[in-house]
Amino acid sequence: MSIPSSQYGFVFNKQSGLKLRNDLPVHKPKAGQLLLKVDAVGLCHSDLHVIYEGLDCGDNYVMGHEIAGTVAAVGDDVINYKVGDRVACVGPNGCGGCKYCRGAIDNVCKNAFGDWFGLGYDGGYQQYLLVTRPRNLSRIPDNVSADVAAASTDAVLTPYHAIKMAQVSPTSNILLIGAGGLGGNAIQVAKAFGAKVTVLDKKKEARDQAKKLGADAVYETLPESISPGSFSACFDFVSVQATFDVCQKYVEPKGVIMPVGLGAPNLSFNLGDLALREIRILGSFWGTTNDLDDVLKLVSEGKVKPVVRSAKLKELPEYIEKLRNNAYEGRVVFNP
Repeated sequence: MSIPSSQYGFVFNKQSGLKLRNDLPVHKPKAGQLLLKVDAVGLCHSDLHVIYEGLDCGDNYVMGHEIAGTVAAVGDDVINYKVGDRVACVGPNGCGGCKYCRGAIDNVCKNAFGDWFGLGYDGGYQQYLLVTRPRNLSRIPDNVSADVAAASTDAVLTPYHAIKMAQVSPTSNILLIGAGGLGGNAIQVAKAFGAKVTVLDKKKEARDQAKKLGADAVYETLPESISPGSFSACFDFVSVQATFDVCQKYVEPKGVIMPVGLGAPNLSFNLGDLALREIRILGSFWGTTNDLDDVLKLVSEGKVKPVVRSAKLKELPEYIEKLRNNAYEGRVVFNP
């Protein structure tokens, strides 16, 4: 594989925003590192929070945190991967040595804060990516395309981790609010766990899609026939005050509310009700290395089928504007 000395990519700077550069270096991997040729990289709504809303993940780095590619070069002492292997990046990029990483919860690694792929550390909006911690890679099954694998690293991984953490089972009756990119995949993941799934979404297109994806019931607003306290878990993929209030009203005693979306920076809750019914509110961040292995297996088995479309990487600014205007459903991935 011929590797160039320079490349193009999209760099985020707090002063100038996201800009295309054509002079980025292609780094040669040192011992314990590898170089990844980026085959596909997904656009996520979190990117908008960074570019336009001041979410601080650092400065002067290549964005793009949903990454799939092919190993292009390996440094000394890399024993688990070889040139030509197809892999996907685990976004949280855990250090590998702390108690969280050793405990298989590397998504909350303290040492990796601000060092996540595409959110602090260089990501996939470029042609080649230096991976300094190959432990944070998952092998892509042969029957899974790079486009689908890239989208799965967040749009499937995030709902999978949340649903798994809430201990959803075949006896669970759950509510999902928001059936867009993450919510649509959450429906499929929850059905793979055997749960009964009710979906709430204001958009007709999203409701129609939710029905196709296997939701048991789909509504614009919950009908009076559904009593407050009906759901064992409520997953809020919007996470503004109005949707959180619905979750608190309709979750059962001892139930779980998981605000997975990032719609509002702060949410309030009714403390008296929370205490009286012993409701749990759980935070959920991305997913672990082991989770991504599980996700790619589910995708390989056809149990989760992400809705993905592809475009050229240089079309990224156009699609960012489309995403800001809610001009499409599903996930867009780019091929550098």
